[in-house]
Amino acid sequence: MQPIAILVVEDNDAQRKIMEFNLSREGYTVLPAGTIGQAMALMKGHRPDAVVTDVMLPDGSGIELLERLLRIDPDLVVIVVTAYGTIRMAVDAIKKGACDYLTKPYEKEELLLSIRHALKARAGVQGRERHEIIGRSDAIRGIMDMIGHIADSDVPVLITGESGTGKEVVARALHAAGTRRDRPFVPINCAAIPSDMLEAELFGHTKGAFTGALKDKPGRLESADRGTLFLDEIGSMDIALQPKLLRAIETGYIERLGAVEGRKLDTRIVSATNADLIGMIRQGLFREDLYYRLNVVNIHIPPLRERREDIPLLVDHFMGRYASGRRLSLGQDALDVIMGRPWYGNAREIENFIRRLVVIHGSGTVTGRDLVAILPLQPSPRVQTASVSDESMDEAEKRMVLSALDSAGHNISKAAKLLKIPRHKLVYRMKKYGIGPGAAP
Repeated sequence: MQPIAILVVEDNDAQRKIMEFNLSREGYTVLPAGTIGQAMALMKGHRPDAVVTDVMLPDGSGIELLERLLRIDPDLVVIVVTAYGTIRMAVDAIKKGACDYLTKPYEKEELLLSIRHALKARAGVQGRERHEIIGRSDAIRGIMDMIGHIADSDVPVLITGESGTGKEVVARALHAAGTRRDRPFVPINCAAIPSDMLEAELFGHTKGAFTGALKDKPGRLESADRGTLFLDEIGSMDIALQPKLLRAIETGYIERLGAVEGRKLDTRIVSATNADLIGMIRQGLFREDLYYRLNVVNIHIPPLRERREDIPLLVDHFMGRYASGRRLSLGQDALDVIMGRPWYGNAREIENFIRRLVVIHGSGTVTGRDLVAILPLQPSPRVQTASVSDESMDEAEKRMVLSALDSAGHNISKAAKLLKIPRHKLVYRMKKYGIGPGAAP
């Protein structure tokens, strides 16, 4: 087996030699370069597995080199190293395809760990459909590693984490990375369907099985045949239905409601919950045998407040989604404000915030002061199962507008000054929340 080759691009001779020494001791083949020109020349005769490049190079930027390298080999692992680390530079590097970035000075083990994680994660999804797991934290890297290990197997997976952490995103990534990726991914939210209807949704029914069953209908399990069934909010499933799901998982057979015979299925089961299933087992609300059938492999997604390094990447991702084509950007002080919040609603709360920001602000550079009116009042910490809903965010903002108007004697211009926002933005909020025309101009 050929050793892994790493192209090291660093114009400081001493630092390049140290990197070459450390990587060689780990068994890597090192291709040293001091400039973009030398790096591109080496690419003509070699195909490295990974690249470690400084940002500041004599003949250009490491970001420019990154873009040129990925045009040659889109699957190339590129790690950017900089002594001028900022959130914006890190986001820019990741956005343009870097697997990771390091800020000088860094420890030898930090570099080696970054290379190992990047190579393993890329190997797990190489040649497969890309997905949108956004982040560079150790937790996200660990999830990517796990997906690479288990994607091609059929073991049931239980994804746990607070509301808004992206459990369905991970489930879809797992499906997309495996051999079932060309077959259906079928989600069902067990909390969104009444208990008396969930059985028919899962298992299907025959004509006449119950009032209103006018024709045969396959269930979600059948629809996911040879694919993946995603059982979201599995903790909400009525305990009376759980034995039938357990039997289907154990035997691989299902029976439609009203059917005489069962049918064989080949479906991978991935489930998710933000509930404490162990606690529910103790209370007699969830079957222990079903829990162990579903939880063969557990993937836990920590809350965003425990992996803050992922916040700027999520912000940039949602800005790209919702502000595409607009001349809208975030100033560094605005990013600092965003980084300082706990985001109890996790990635979903950030997404909702960015959508609101795009609508309200429109274009230009958003400052920290602008965010005072755009961000809702800070909610109190919630228990793990709680989330920050759209309604609670709107209510908090509405209260803030009403309070400012009251303090300003219902003078819109004065209230806008209190909120530190332009007058037209306050008028927009008043219209949004139906705050009447009683305020004076």
